[in-house]
Amino acid sequence: MTPSFNQVQYLPDCLHSVLAQDYPNLEYLVIDGGSTDGSLEILKKLEDRLAYWVSEPDQGQAQAVNKGWARASGEVLGWVNSDDLLTPGALARVSASYLAHPRAALIFGDVQEINAAGRLVRTKRMAGFDLRSLILGKNMGQPGVFVSRRAYSKLGGLDESLHYALDFDFFLRAWLASSAGDFVYLPAVLAASRLWTQSKTGQNAARFGAEYRRVLDVTFQRADLPQEIKSLKQRAYSRAFLFRQARLYFQARKNILGLAWLTRSVAREPSWIEKAHMMWFGLRCLLGLERGEA
Repeated sequence: MTPSFNQVQYLPDCLHSVLAQDYPNLEYLVIDGGSTDGSLEILKKLEDRLAYWVSEPDQGQAQAVNKGWARASGEVLGWVNSDDLLTPGALARVSASYLAHPRAALIFGDVQEINAAGRLVRTKRMAGFDLRSLILGKNMGQPGVFVSRRAYSKLGGLDESLHYALDFDFFLRAWLASSAGDFVYLPAVLAASRLWTQSKTGQNAARFGAEYRRVLDVTFQRADLPQEIKSLKQRAYSRAFLFRQARLYFQARKNILGLAWLTRSVAREPSWIEKAHMMWFGLRCLLGLERGEA
């Protein structure tokens, strides 16, 4: 499904990337939040190819995804935002993987990061990804993650009180609710995620940190948290909260704020090697050498 709101410049590419999938059992739903930019005209033109679409005010992306998933009937669920894309053959690969691993909670693959013009910035490789990776700040690459109905029923969907850390929270809960063997990595690029300054990430960098910290607070208060994860608390706050906030500011070209948050993350980070990596990243951003939205 696709949640969408006033992104008419990218919506057609997103829709066609899904509708062009070589997968016969596609059930594609679009939940629009009441766009006023021409998105509805595009949806109306394609409505005979959509299982369902609606345009009405909502409480944000998490609610839109939950509305779509509640209407879906498939055994595997996913969401691709209206400025992102699925790669050709992605759904066929995911379906084959699910048939081979019917107890899978999440199926995930590599994700390309592209800029506003659609040019490749980098490829996020997900081989070896696990709960430790997630809690230490490596993003799963949300459009390249697919959720089994069994896992969705257990987790109860996204937390609608979150607007920026909704996928981080959902994936953390998923990893903590299932065994490591229930997570299946596909060594293929399944999606493309767009980096651009008018995205929610670029426009609201200041608001991400508070939600990521809130999710970490809740996670580390869990009585059932494994001891090996509890021991990562200081590093988790340094990397998944402070350093992530620094990266978002640098990505939004707010270098002074990025440097301030980078200084905080370096001060809290216990590993000298990781401190050096953080400082090297910050230096590259200040010199304009770190690739981002351009």
